[in-house]
Amino acid sequence: MLKKLAALLLGVGLCLPYSCDVRPISGVWGTLPGILFLGLPVAAAVAYVLHTLIPPLAAFHERNGRALHAILRVVYFGLAGGYLAYALTKNSDWPGLISVAAALVVTGVLLIWQQGRGTKATRVPLLLLLCAGVPMIAYAVELRTDLRVGAWLVIAGWALGVLGETLMLRVQPTIAHSG
Repeated sequence: MLKKLAALLLGVGLCLPYSCDVRPISGVWGTLPGILFLGLPVAAAVAYVLHTLIPPLAAFHERNGRALHAILRVVYFGLAGGYLAYALTKNSDWPGLISVAAALVVTGVLLIWQQGRGTKATRVPLLLLLCAGVPMIAYAVELRTDLRVGAWLVIAGWALGVLGETLMLRVQPTIAHSG
């Protein structure tokens, strides 16, 4: 029930204004950096919402868990590296170094914590949230005074989703690394 509430909050928040009256679901598709560093996380958030609310899609993720896990780890590290590179070059359109560092610390700790817990397929929803969390946390820290209702719903949905996924992974058996 917690994960479904998180998915609903996240889905509704993506459709409402986030900041400066921009809706993430439609306003991040303008430029190539916007598509890569904002569009992919929005797509990951939408995939989490659909994964949680549509059981056949969750079954598809279960069947293809190993490949999805590998792809999502590449996406996460690409996003983390891209945000760090933009923050270090002081690009004015992107969050600053402190905001990006906060996002990378939070998501990096969760990424490290989930390793070895459950199967790769059971970790896919948390990886979707981590991909969505990099820009969400960075922009929330950067624009802390200019956040609209959509931003607060996305933040609440993301936090509840992470809580639900970590509670589920915490009870999974630990799987040793196989080489």
